[in-house]
Amino acid sequence: MLIFHCSDCNETINGGDYESADQIFARLEEHVKKCPEATFTFDGTTDVARQRADNLRSVSKRLADKLRPH
Repeated sequence: MLIFHCSDCNETINGGDYESADQIFARLEEHVKKCPEATFTFDGTTDVARQRADNLRSVSKRLADKLRPH
């Protein structure tokens, strides 16, 4: 599982291993609309999630300034 924590509102956004990076990314984008000042810490709790976190870092140029590895 990928776990994202919003610095602005303290909400946790979870991304399951079964979800695509696009699905998780879409939820993060929606959250940024609600919390435009947010930055995120994130961590993967499984090998799959850690690989996805690496993939998100390389693909997520749109949110590059909003994501910080935990």
